[in-house]
Amino acid sequence: MKIGIIGPSLAGKSTLFQLLTGATSGHGGKNGIPQGAAKVPDDRIDKLAAIFNPKKTIHATVEFADFPALGHGGELSGETAGRLKALDALTVVVRAHRDPAVAWPQEPINPDEAFANFLQEMILTDLVQVEKLLSRNKDKKRTAAEEKVLKDCQSLLEDMKPISAVHWNEEALSILRNYAFLSSRPVLVAVNVDEEQLQMHSYTGKERLIAQCQDAGYPLIEFCGTLEMEIKQMEVEEQELFMAEYGLKQSGISRLAAAAYQLLNLISFFTVGEDEVRAWTIKAGTTAKKAAGKIHTDMERGFIRAEVINYDEFMALDASFKTARELGKLRLEGKDYLVADGDIINFRFNV
Repeated sequence: MKIGIIGPSLAGKSTLFQLLTGATSGHGGKNGIPQGAAKVPDDRIDKLAAIFNPKKTIHATVEFADFPALGHGGELSGETAGRLKALDALTVVVRAHRDPAVAWPQEPINPDEAFANFLQEMILTDLVQVEKLLSRNKDKKRTAAEEKVLKDCQSLLEDMKPISAVHWNEEALSILRNYAFLSSRPVLVAVNVDEEQLQMHSYTGKERLIAQCQDAGYPLIEFCGTLEMEIKQMEVEEQELFMAEYGLKQSGISRLAAAAYQLLNLISFFTVGEDEVRAWTIKAGTTAKKAAGKIHTDMERGFIRAEVINYDEFMALDASFKTARELGKLRLEGKDYLVADGDIINFRFNV
């Protein structure tokens, strides 16, 4: 699962990539596009690690790719659009900050306008694709259901709405997957603000941008790139004190990583022990047997049962497996059990 970071030049796109992944942008990566993994902050994994004191603690991660900057007006090249279609989701970075040390490439543009430009480019890219598909009237391979979905997409795009703005049924979703439309992808909007804007909770175009995101169904996160760079270099205790001065409980980067995880419809289950406490990433709706396969294919192949207790219930029982067993709270689930976010699981298997 991979998220592409995209945005106009000097919006803070590469800064965000570096803050999330610790990697530097520039040349390298697949097709010259830098890539890296961002740790997903999760208090639950930290608290479990404090209880079990393992040799290793492994958080869930999300993969990001730092794409070349868009044109000032949000222009999207055919090559970039094609590469973005191979991703699972997008993070669009727009600039609100007024740092004079970072010159605008042209005239300043408000974040709502920058986002509107990108949204328009994305929609028009898909509209051209849909119209080409529908113009092939003699395409006998296409079913009536496929034809209807394409026409519904055309109507939506002509109204300047992304394909993701509609809640499609399962049949339509399976059809849409065959076409890889750009605007069918989930999008997270990241606004790069300055320190004053962060404290005032205000910047030019904020209300319009919020309305645009709500109409499209896109989550919006604000972060201050310069402030996040300072936070990144501090010890944990210093970070908490520093953020408290700004009224923050969690850094913008932590909130953005968590929002990206949710954007992909991902959840975590945990395995715990003296050797390792680990968060495993799966799609919501994954069965216990498939979840076992995330750890090792042998576990999926020889799956017998899953011994399960959810994190909240475990902590309410003084974090004791002994107490959980005595009270019958440690459940045995079969292969079709749908794993819930925060489940602590021990898989029983035989190969």
